Amino acid sequence: MSMRAKAVYAPYILFMPLVALAWGCVAGLIPTKQKYVVEMKSVLPEGRGDYTIDPDDSSMVFSKEGLLIKIKPLTDGELNRRFPPLFDGRHVNPYTFDQKEVQASFIPPRFTVFDVTVINKTYAKIEFDPAKTSMVTSDGQTYRYYDPGREGYLAEGGNSFSKYYRVELGISGYEKELALERMGVVYKSVYHRGRPVFKEDQRQGLLVFDPLPQDYKDGEVVLNFNQFVLSFDASGNPENTIDVEFRFHVKQGIVNPAGAAGKD
Repeated sequence: MSMRAKAVYAPYILFMPLVALAWGCVAGLIPTKQKYVVEMKSVLPEGRGDYTIDPDDSSMVFSKEGLLIKIKPLTDGELNRRFPPLFDGRHVNPYTFDQKEVQASFIPPRFTVFDVTVINKTYAKIEFDPAKTSMVTSDGQTYRYYDPGREGYLAEGGNSFSKYYRVELGISGYEKELALERMGVVYKSVYHRGRPVFKEDQRQGLLVFDPLPQDYKDGEVVLNFNQFVLSFDASGNPENTIDVEFRFHVKQGIVNPAGAAGKD
């Protein structure tokens, strides 16, 4: 490079580190978003061999004479990977909040979601009714499931996804389009009522409840499967039923960028 060229470029060469330093200072003033973490770990009953942990996916498994019920709590991260945004960036995952919907330094959970798989190896016909489940915390709070339609919501006192997303309230435009997209995901992914599982078959779906309060930082949650049908009489009515419970230890709260629990 000639002496003249060096003279021309020298001011720019000196200026670039200053720009980089300035940007570094500005970036350091921008707060990094915090993260809300919900940890839910299975608690196996002592002295019982009918509850195990699946080594492949860490789900809790209840077994009885060829019946297997697998339960796995899903984090928001797992749900977002399972239901990613559309090609245009729209957040159609109905079970988590989009960052645009939250006016806070962290994104809270929208729901409490479990992945349920019912496997029938020996029974003629079994049936799990999600409307007869409940989620109970150690401080005595009871939560009911969310139904995709009206039947379970009205008949069993549960909650309604269609009411939550206001699809029956005359909304229009982009809001309605997004709500219908999300309801489409709901219909395809939840565990529906009235769908028996025949021998050598299985059924899978999501079981959804309201989120736990943020002040419930450390405790237990019991998921109750009431009146799980193992057999039907000649008229098609439930003849033999059992109640099954799944217990989890819950720890939740705000995590700062360094990974330590934040104060709130």
